[in-house]
Amino acid sequence: MSVTGGAHSQLTDSSPLSSTRWAILALVVVATIINNFDRQMIALLKPFIEAEFGWGDTLYARLAFWFQIGAAVSYLFAGWFVDRAGVRIGYAVGVGVWSFFTLLHAFVQSFAGMVGLRIALGGSESVNTPAAIKAVATYFPPRESSLAMGIANSASNIGAIITPLAIPAMAIAFGWRNAFIVTAVAGFVWLVVWLLVRPAAPSLAGVVPTPEASLVHEPADRWFDLLRDRRVAGFALAKALTDSVWWLMMFWAPDFFMRTFSLTVSEVALPVAGVYVLAALGSVSGGMLAQRLILRGMPVKDARLRVLFTYGTLALVAPIALFTAQLWVSVLMVGLVLFAHQGFSTNLFATVIDAFPARRVASVVALGALAGNVAGAVVQLLVGWLLETGIGYLPLFVAAGLAYLLGALAIRALTLRAGD
Repeated sequence: MSVTGGAHSQLTDSSPLSSTRWAILALVVVATIINNFDRQMIALLKPFIEAEFGWGDTLYARLAFWFQIGAAVSYLFAGWFVDRAGVRIGYAVGVGVWSFFTLLHAFVQSFAGMVGLRIALGGSESVNTPAAIKAVATYFPPRESSLAMGIANSASNIGAIITPLAIPAMAIAFGWRNAFIVTAVAGFVWLVVWLLVRPAAPSLAGVVPTPEASLVHEPADRWFDLLRDRRVAGFALAKALTDSVWWLMMFWAPDFFMRTFSLTVSEVALPVAGVYVLAALGSVSGGMLAQRLILRGMPVKDARLRVLFTYGTLALVAPIALFTAQLWVSVLMVGLVLFAHQGFSTNLFATVIDAFPARRVASVVALGALAGNVAGAVVQLLVGWLLETGIGYLPLFVAAGLAYLLGALAIRALTLRAGD
């Protein structure tokens, strides 16, 4: 997040907003946790839904595919919407709409109906990221914005850890349909509290637009410049390679553990939570490792590449998860892949800041995110086919292990090429 003068200059400790901005941040954290619940719970409810409807892996893969397509398309416009509507109304509309579509999941009776809801949910949930970033940029002064952004970013990891612990228990106790109802009600409660807080937004004139909004507003000639830029191609390729692994694990890790180790839905909760604990640690380690190298005098470009290749090498452990009879060894291997993913991603985004002027960063990030979502959607269909044909997870885990080194090579060859 970057800001320029103007918007933040109005935010002082004596400002009326000072007494409420931390409450606003708490609501941003809760909204992000709910967002993660809604996104991740379909993977944990897969056995219940399949048992009721008789849907196999191919149909489940199509549900994941359409969710990501909905998110990818909406990603282009979510930031623009938040910029136009403002944080208060934009966030309220986003959470209200996605909670409504989450609620409708409880009443679905057909595959077509579920596909429509997954598209709608993926699209409406895309509002959360630009709204959260804009909320921090709007309500926090520069001296507090980094801390606030760090807290907001941690919410997705918190949500990923809580979801596998809570959702299976809810589904077992109340049924999978009621699990959707409970999550939707949480969103509606959040909406009421958010509107009651009534944050008096300062001027947004000095706030850099969200990545998605910048991409929509990018003039046509600059679009072509971006698409022709090999540095953008390198970043987008790296995002496509590595984000596809993240989405593979989010939608299929519970199934993998249950299928491989004959676990029940309740038994898979701790392993999945453990995987995301390691992912959260990876987020922290990536920034710390790069910072240490740079402080020791290593050139920034060299430090970034060394860290990318380090995490890329760590991800090579992925196939080991398939060849152990010990559940927690497998959990550790999958967790190390996501640890590597988060450490890699932290530095991958930093390479954009290193390689591009500030005015282009948001648009480049948005293009990379779009590439990652589209690649993730394609992978969902591939997973379904591999499982239905009996080939299984091996090709996917081998590819996951190689993806990060290939992504690092793409960054080295295209985005941070020697001599630039």
